[in-house]
Amino acid sequence: MPQLPVSDQPISGIVAAGAIAAGLSLRVLKMVLQVSARKRDFEQLQQLLAAAEGEEERLLKCAEDDGVAYKAYIEARRSGSPSAPTALKQAIETPMMAARAAVAGIGFCRELAGLLEGAIRADVRGAAVLLLGSVRAILCSVDVNLSEVEDEAFASEMKEQRREIERQAVELSEEVLRCA
Repeated sequence: MPQLPVSDQPISGIVAAGAIAAGLSLRVLKMVLQVSARKRDFEQLQQLLAAAEGEEERLLKCAEDDGVAYKAYIEARRSGSPSAPTALKQAIETPMMAARAAVAGIGFCRELAGLLEGAIRADVRGAAVLLLGSVRAILCSVDVNLSEVEDEAFASEMKEQRREIERQAVELSEEVLRCA
């Protein structure tokens, strides 16, 4: 299991903070899955656990990669490098990947919500709420970076994807709150 902080570098911004918070939320969800799997031998629980572990790793990697990508963009922009637009795109794509991973986590919460009984449902509900907050925090970075993009086709596509990510996050988290 990856350790936090994910590197010797300080948290570089809201994307890293959001990704780490989402990763911690997935750790809570993994604990719920482990406890539930001891009570029931559901293959579905084992599959959800493996998927949650994968998304947690992706989130922690995004937390590291975001700082690197944004630093590369700032350096390219300051130096007037022709690579600045490409670096900016990477500084948008990395948080988009983190947001998608957090949405996947909310999806895991939704799948698990219908399987649980008792007080442990609070952990699933709380994880979904924290994951939604992480998605929205991460997307704040995307919004600001998109305002600097000159490639209108790329910006349009990313804005559409961004809206869809947030829509899914909200819908899934609302379903979890209704079910769990």
